[in-house]
Amino acid sequence: MSSSAAAVEQPPKSPSPVAEQGPVQAELPTEAIEFDDDSNDSSYGDSVESDTTSITSSVYNYQYENGRRYHNFRQGKYTLPNDDQEQDRLDMYAHVWNMILDGALHKAPLENPQKVLDVGTGTGIWAIDFADMYPEAEVIGTDLSPIQPSWVPPNVKFEVDDCEDEWLWERNSFDYIHVRMINGAIKKWKPFFQNIYDHLKPGAWLELQEGCADSWHSEDSTYTPEGRFGTYARLVFEGSAKMGQPQIHVSEMASLMQEVGFVDVRHIKYRLPAGTWPKNKKQKELGRWANAVFEPSVEAYGLAIFTRVLGMSEKEAREICRGALEDLRDPKIHMIFYLEVVFGRKPE
Repeated sequence: MSSSAAAVEQPPKSPSPVAEQGPVQAELPTEAIEFDDDSNDSSYGDSVESDTTSITSSVYNYQYENGRRYHNFRQGKYTLPNDDQEQDRLDMYAHVWNMILDGALHKAPLENPQKVLDVGTGTGIWAIDFADMYPEAEVIGTDLSPIQPSWVPPNVKFEVDDCEDEWLWERNSFDYIHVRMINGAIKKWKPFFQNIYDHLKPGAWLELQEGCADSWHSEDSTYTPEGRFGTYARLVFEGSAKMGQPQIHVSEMASLMQEVGFVDVRHIKYRLPAGTWPKNKKQKELGRWANAVFEPSVEAYGLAIFTRVLGMSEKEAREICRGALEDLRDPKIHMIFYLEVVFGRKPE
């Protein structure tokens, strides 16, 4: 894990505060992805807790449904499973983020952070890598599921926590708060951002690395919202809203950050191709890894929402997921997902 951390370059130092802020314009640094006429290349066909943590035995009494395992703490709040299959998916997603960000763990310009919070830490892989890179920092990872490893750097600890509960940490105490892939897990986004703002030191940074089920598209019209995957993505988006935990566009996150007081807010979008159809070799490899994440994501995101929230039978839910998977694996459908980063600073 430390090897990936060593590849991280330090971003530039913090910019000066700005007096007035307009709407945040998303940056899209990559060019449109050109598809490969020979995208059936077989060489790309293979898919590739610490002792300070306060955890009671009840959080290990997991819930099971539709053949998958789910968290017990705040039962039913989070729709993604936490079993071994899901943990593998999360770790692969961390690798995809590493590829997208060229080895960086963060885009915010950090200067010697001393106290860091990772909200929705999952398997803890980001927190561990960050702790390796900044050995003087105290890194705290929180999640609804106690699925983090026991053997971790001495400056890392994990806690089972609901990030929408009252925070017990001291206000104005964190140098950096990192949030990754929790879209669809938050009921009230503005109070969530306000809570983060209140617990950051003046001059400290918040960074979100996110996606949205509504961002699927293609640049050559081979993907349509009416197709099988488009229908699946729409149902996930609508189901999240129906259960009171909406997936919101990352541009909305940027606006809400400004509303609660963050300045120097930047929003960057990265194209993530689904599959090995891109012509460019680097994008083709990225797409291969992306589909290794997206394929198990279809069921992970779909099953609980379709059965718990939309009232489908398990058979109906799996049928929709099966159709979405077939579209995802079709090299003639050039699907693209946006991975997006938004970060901003609490004024001095």
